[in-house]
This record gives sequence, structure tokens and C-alpha cells, in this order.
Amino acid sequence: MESATVHTAAQITGWSVRMLHYLDAAGLVSPPRSPGGYRLYGDRQVARLRELRQLLADHDLRPADLQVALRLRSEPGLARAVDGWLGATALDVAASKAQPEPDIGAAAEDRGAGAGTTMPAGSDPSISWLRFEQDKHSRALGFHRARERGSTSPDSHFHSDTTPTKETA
Repeated sequence: MESATVHTAAQITGWSVRMLHYLDAAGLVSPPRSPGGYRLYGDRQVARLRELRQLLADHDLRPADLQVALRLRSEPGLARAVDGWLGATALDVAASKAQPEPDIGAAAEDRGAGAGTTMPAGSDPSISWLRFEQDKHSRALGFHRARERGSTSPDSHFHSDTTPTKETA
């Protein structure tokens, strides 16, 4: 095959023109340019695009994931920083598994759950933050559902996902 334009390469590979431009800018598949600056896709670049599509599908990846991997290979300082952070994260995870997780529900009940949007006192943010955020959003949803149902108490339907019937409304 002679060199193909970006539009022809898009048709051949199933990628969009926009995605081919992105892949070129990301450094994943960079075709040579014509003297006028147009991208020219040869057999090698078309094969790489097909291989890339298969790689992404086989491993549930996005092009941005490979772009990060490419940066890690080409920037040793970034690679060291990421390795250091991941190593510290692994140690944090191991330490948190060794310690029992605090009972956030009981602590929140003792202080009156839903009273505010601050994190429970004495809880470890690295362990309980996700639970706190989930509880906060649940309270907000409960309040919203109560308003939709015309309830006077936002907590009246907090733990209920049922819709009131005509007899109970």
C-alpha cells in the first residue's frame, strides 16, 4: 500500500480522524509527514493502529493509559516519583489492613448523624473518607426524595427506597 491520508487510514482501521490526530499528538502512533505537513500512513502505521486497538480491547485500557506508560518510560524522574508514591501507598494499605477499621456508623450515631457535613471527629481520613462521602450523598438523596414526596421531615424516607402509595401519602 502506498501512503494513505489520515481520512483513508481512518476508514481502513476504524479509528476516527480525530482519534488518529490524538494518537499522533500523544506519541503512540506518529506517521511521517508529507512536505506539506499532511500525515501519511503506510503499512507499518496501519498495522500499529490495528495492534493498538487490539491491545486496548484485550486489556481494558484507554489511549491515555498508554500515554502515561510512555511518559514513564521516557521520563526517569517521573517513573521514580510514581514508584515512590506507589511504594508508600502499598505500605499505607498494608498498615491499614493490620489495624481494625473504626466503626464510623456508631460514632456518627453518637453525635447525631446527618447534623452537618463535617467528618466524624477522631476518624482516620485515609480510612473513612469514602464512607463519609457515601453517607453524605445518601443524606442528600434522602432529603431530595423527601422534598419530591412532599414530606415535612427530610429524614422520614432516609433509609427507604420505596415509593409511598395513595394510602400512606
